[in-house]
Amino acid sequence: MLKPRPLLLGILLGGVLATGQAADIYVSPDGADSYSGQSGEPLASLAAAQQKARSYAGKEAVTVHLADGTYYLSETLVFTPDDSGSSRYPVVYKAQNRGKAVLSGGLRLELQWRPYRDGIFQAETPAGLEIDQLFVDGSNQRMARYPNYDANKKTDAYQGYAADAFSRERAANWSEPAGGYIHAMHRSRWGGYHYQITGKDAEGEVRYEGGWQNNRQMGMHASQRMVENIFEELDAPGEWFHDADAGTLYYMPEASTDLSKAVVEVVRLRHLVEIYGDLKQPVASMTILDPGNEIAGLTLETPETAKPVRWIQFKGIRFAGARRTFMDTREPLLQSDWAIYRGGAVHLRGTEHILIEDCDFVELGGNAVFVDAYNRNAVIRGNLFKDNGASDVNFVGSFAAVRSPRFGYLTMPHPLESVDREIGPKTEEYPADCLVEDNLMTRCGRVEKQSSGVNISMSSRITVRHNTIFDTPRAAINICDGTWGGHLIEWNDCFETVLETHDHGAFNSWGRDRYWHRAGPSGPKDKDDDGKPLISYWIEEAPYAPFWDAYQTTTLRHNRMQCDHGWDIDLDDGSTNYEIYNNLCLSGGLKTREGYKRIVRNNIVLREGYTCNVPYPKPTQDVFESNIMWGGGYSASKPRLWGGARNRNFMHNPSSEGAEPWVAGQAKTGDDADSLYGNAGFMDPSAGDFTVADDSPTLLVGFKNFPMEGFGVVSERLKALAEEPPLLLPIYVEPNTVTKVKHAKVLGAQFKALDTEAELTATGMDSLRGVLLLAVPKFSPMANYGFESDDVVLEVDGANVDSKSFIKVMNGLNPGHHRASVWRGQQLHRFEFETGK
Repeated sequence: MLKPRPLLLGILLGGVLATGQAADIYVSPDGADSYSGQSGEPLASLAAAQQKARSYAGKEAVTVHLADGTYYLSETLVFTPDDSGSSRYPVVYKAQNRGKAVLSGGLRLELQWRPYRDGIFQAETPAGLEIDQLFVDGSNQRMARYPNYDANKKTDAYQGYAADAFSRERAANWSEPAGGYIHAMHRSRWGGYHYQITGKDAEGEVRYEGGWQNNRQMGMHASQRMVENIFEELDAPGEWFHDADAGTLYYMPEASTDLSKAVVEVVRLRHLVEIYGDLKQPVASMTILDPGNEIAGLTLETPETAKPVRWIQFKGIRFAGARRTFMDTREPLLQSDWAIYRGGAVHLRGTEHILIEDCDFVELGGNAVFVDAYNRNAVIRGNLFKDNGASDVNFVGSFAAVRSPRFGYLTMPHPLESVDREIGPKTEEYPADCLVEDNLMTRCGRVEKQSSGVNISMSSRITVRHNTIFDTPRAAINICDGTWGGHLIEWNDCFETVLETHDHGAFNSWGRDRYWHRAGPSGPKDKDDDGKPLISYWIEEAPYAPFWDAYQTTTLRHNRMQCDHGWDIDLDDGSTNYEIYNNLCLSGGLKTREGYKRIVRNNIVLREGYTCNVPYPKPTQDVFESNIMWGGGYSASKPRLWGGARNRNFMHNPSSEGAEPWVAGQAKTGDDADSLYGNAGFMDPSAGDFTVADDSPTLLVGFKNFPMEGFGVVSERLKALAEEPPLLLPIYVEPNTVTKVKHAKVLGAQFKALDTEAELTATGMDSLRGVLLLAVPKFSPMANYGFESDDVVLEVDGANVDSKSFIKVMNGLNPGHHRASVWRGQQLHRFEFETGK
């Protein structure tokens, strides 16, 4: 009896060939869901392929092959535990040719265009159609806007802004502005706000609602504003306006566009793919109860995973056509500056071992990938992210996992006696042990300016490795809080960051966790009735409090960082338990604001030096040593108050010969006795090689060379697309001389002009203006009037003040009643006071 050939051992199940080891299902836009799904009879939809794949999921390795073409989704493709594979038999959705299979949440329109006027064309649209984005021949067009978009204004908010964007005079020309949008930067340029126009009042003023997209509620910027979706502003090629009530689309094409042949697509879906584990029922929720909080009363769902989705992979697919979600960005991420829309084009919630590899995420309206609540071992590798509306990759846990959570910057700490003192998370509902590797991320935040290439909040042990992230409005990599640390940030190339915003970092973090109390340039601001800093009381009573949430060390190493309007590495409010070494900081310097145990060693810091402008009381366990600086040195309003250890650093001056004690640094800090000033002996700094020679005096302070290449993406496809960071070597070098600064005094208080970036970020001011009160002694006349140390005095009796006029203004006050406006505790404060008769 003859043995059958191996091929004939396979059994045909549901029309798909299964060999006992693997099943292959084929899909094509030219197929039909009535076909078998074999290579010669492909299915037409991924939904049909998903149903067939379930027959094999977990029992055989299943591969769904996607032929070239666009797969328009009428509804989101949802994967559940029924779709799970296994470690031996994963379920794979794979493009036959990388990037040629497009999964789209859009819809192709067949339109009959006719001229309207002034180069504008019009076409009828189907009844009930809503258009959020319009693509013509694959290119994203712009809603009619003012001011017009200018690609050359790369660092301008929205690539064009105007103070009169929605002024009454401007709006007088708008007949029906309801449905338009206002986009405005935060007053301190800490991200942005978005509003929907509801109409005009009787006086012609624009009415609107929104502004909940930023967790630091301080109002919109006075001039950095833009409006869109206003018919009367349709005046530039590439702009469009859709009159949904009349069913008419108006569009001004570029001169090169042939509308008779153009492919016109609109966007329908927010999410293209949802991978959702089963949830425990009923789904739990929590309500924010913090008194006085502007978001008090907001209810947040806190689902708990009962059964996860496992071992599904997506390879080589292009994801396109997801709606913008900026009006639904309102969920606060604890006390960070962020609010979030909990979703994305690909949304993971309750998963294990999901792989997204070699895919493209381009021109999506909101977040690209969102890893939400319980997720373990997700891998996002080798992908291109470009021109997305919000963040490229988010890892965000559930608030249910946070012990004693607080929301909003101004919310006071819970009383120590009532705080949950257990270490670490409360539940398992958070992302952990996930990897973001070898991704090219560029131009995120096209719509939402509080966005980043990678954002991490309420997560644990996330590795971000070998990514190239550039041209971002805010941070390249952002960590919102210390819950729960253990992250590894290495070999990333991050540059041209913080382009449209301010006071942030290429890498940025906050740590406003259970222990955190506000601080200012002079130290802690939150105090008890006797004036003692509350943080001192907390640390005395609970020394481990800073590590209740940040209980695992986060490591930054072997990164190349560059920031345009802030710091290359910015450890902002409360950031705790970091180890930072072997990083190359190209322009913005390195900052540690108040926090604990930041070990900063063996970094090269160009141009802006090191800033610690807001201290906590000693000891903080901070260390700054064996670093090379070139340009600026130590920057701080009162550097002697810093509670850590600075020593054995090196200030490079290419004009120097040899090395000598760094007396200027020592004079600023009061420590740093073994630091040196001189020529570091860089090998080839103009080419970006800051390796030091074998006889470099930097070796005397413990510096060790580290690699000057290997940053960023490693796959050949992405390396060919990646750009290189700009390299501008420092021109000014801080001299090694000691200059005593004598500050001006008035009515017992020391003051100076608010004139440095360190002071700007320390105080949280929106611009360099006003007078900074360095010290207001108790019982001094200024203290009796109500002024405090760290106040930025803006106005007295309605008149602006500066360092030149302040003495004259204060000494010239007539007896009687007066008014003052100061910036205190990062918010505007007005008060009245009486002078003697």
